[in-house]
Amino acid sequence: MLARARRDPAAFEAQAVSTAAQAVSTAARRRALAGLLAATWVLAPGRAGAAEPVLVEFHYTPVPDVQLAIWLEDKDGKHALDVLVTQATGKYGIGNRPGRWDFLSSWRAPYGPRPSVLPIWAHGTGQTYPRIIFFDSEPLDLESLGWHENSSTAENYFCIPLTPAEHETVVVDTMTCPSPKNFSTDKGRFDPEGGKSVYPPRNDLMVFDAMLDSQDAKQYAAINKLDSVTAATPVGDREEFTAFLIPAEVVARGPLTARVEVSRERDQNEAYTFDRDEDHYVDPRLSTYGIEYLGQPSVLYEVRFDPNERGFTGTTRYSGYGDWDGATGTIHPRDATISEADGSGGDRLRTMTKNGDTFRWGVFSYGEDGLDGGDSDGDGWQGSCELRELPTIEDLQAEVIDFDRVRLTFVVPRQDDPEFRPARLKIRHVTGEDVTWTSEVFDGAYEVPPIDPATLPPLGQPTTVEVAQLWGDYTYQFAVLYEDSCTNRSPIATVAATTTAQKFQTVDSFCFVATAAFGAPWAAQVAALRAFRDAWLKPSATGADLVRFYYAHSPPLARVIAGEPLLRGLARVVLQPVADAARLATAASGT
Repeated sequence: MLARARRDPAAFEAQAVSTAAQAVSTAARRRALAGLLAATWVLAPGRAGAAEPVLVEFHYTPVPDVQLAIWLEDKDGKHALDVLVTQATGKYGIGNRPGRWDFLSSWRAPYGPRPSVLPIWAHGTGQTYPRIIFFDSEPLDLESLGWHENSSTAENYFCIPLTPAEHETVVVDTMTCPSPKNFSTDKGRFDPEGGKSVYPPRNDLMVFDAMLDSQDAKQYAAINKLDSVTAATPVGDREEFTAFLIPAEVVARGPLTARVEVSRERDQNEAYTFDRDEDHYVDPRLSTYGIEYLGQPSVLYEVRFDPNERGFTGTTRYSGYGDWDGATGTIHPRDATISEADGSGGDRLRTMTKNGDTFRWGVFSYGEDGLDGGDSDGDGWQGSCELRELPTIEDLQAEVIDFDRVRLTFVVPRQDDPEFRPARLKIRHVTGEDVTWTSEVFDGAYEVPPIDPATLPPLGQPTTVEVAQLWGDYTYQFAVLYEDSCTNRSPIATVAATTTAQKFQTVDSFCFVATAAFGAPWAAQVAALRAFRDAWLKPSATGADLVRFYYAHSPPLARVIAGEPLLRGLARVVLQPVADAARLATAASGT
């Protein structure tokens, strides 16, 4: 077993300033490069010695539930350009969020940074960010998964902490977040002591509470510039294809190395075995909650290629692995401690065969001849890309089918080319009543897991997609577009829908004082009191009057209790026997 370290990720040090290309949106980059392509390929053909943008394709087949980053390094080994970062890391900030690094909580839970998620990429970018800590300043709460109601606001993405059994049956099996609409979290603040992280904070926050959110939270989006390269976590066990137009200034720094780092939580083996209680931190006040996450470190695959040379380069071997705790960006050489089968360790990218080549990680470059090069090498790798406009999605409609699901129907229109098939279909959404869908907003919105283009009906016929993991009683703005294999993108089609309330799990404001006392609206004691209210109080006139009185007068008291540890302790002493009696009463009645 590895030595059990207890480390503070604030010790991460700055290395340099990241490339400015990270801050350029996909749409802006595409427009700029399209113009440059026209100038170099059409207006000035044959200009000797001038670097040109080059289209490349990245091919890989990840297993489910991975986090990954794809990036390019130049001939000197310096970080040159980010290509893709999965959105849990790049958008929702799982590497830099409040709480202890060794918290028992999955990446879908709101607290506990994951410094080991993609350390080779994170340290190699040269970028650093302010470390995020709890806005809650109560010392007793700094090591808790749920005692932050005095500094929490509505949470639109992360789920409540779960027990191990709940995690397996809910998140893993159904992929449905069980949190009620009014689940709230502490969004954090910058470390006042100047602590740094190599990971960005979340950048999805759009609504802020002047009293309960730190002013720092409003700055997260401004310092996290990864929207243009973030993408949903791959479904897994399916071939993935990412096309990317490398800017001329990066091509000129070649030959290049294409790297992909892949991590997977709880991927343990004999060399990397971790105990739930001894190697993670268990919140003593919520000891049954939280999921262990430590396992084998991230693995790195890489190939070196000259973007100006048309052809394919691939590898079947991972080249090294990161620190198990993410402390540095060190690349450790291959050894027997890393598994290489059953989707574990070095097998997180599956072996695949395409166009006669067998590999786990591969890059095909169209070369300096670009889209007109054809299969000049006769190697079976062909491209037929051209820069063109694609017609807009038609007849987009949204139908609410449950509190957490919406069915979208639309038509990908027929094309002039009868052989055309979309390479990617992208569906994204944000909450809110009024959204102006620019390319920048689209790139920054929440991405629905990608749809396999092979499953789409013929062009011109309706397509149906069910969007899950939504929140009850929210207005969602949906946007849909498709791309071809050359990164050409259709205009954005949009539609709005408001989900129904989540009746069977709604947590309303009845349990103000209990929530303040026990730290979270999902605590067992709060649930027992809520069940007693619904089964015994609401059905009677007297009970209903009592509930209404409580609604009117308990919030101020709850706010005082939430901010005072001594009062919270006294409230728990008073309410615990009441909660126990309520649990027995509801159990006896069969409710």
